[in-house]
Amino acid sequence: MDDRYKRLNRETGKPFYPGYKDENGRFFLRYLEKQGNDGYYLEEWKKDSKSFLDKANELNINYDLNQQ
Repeated sequence: MDDRYKRLNRETGKPFYPGYKDENGRFFLRYLEKQGNDGYYLEEWKKDSKSFLDKANELNINYDLNQQ
């Protein structure tokens, strides 16, 4: 997956990572292999930690909830 097409986190200037929690309490899960009309990869966010953990474990996605 090409980093040029990943939307960047305004706080860090780097792509989002699995487990990142935004100001609304949502958790970033992953970038999808599909690009939107703006040219960036679509993103999958989860509304709470339980939803995030369930999906991350199901998809075998590595994450660190302590990076923030």
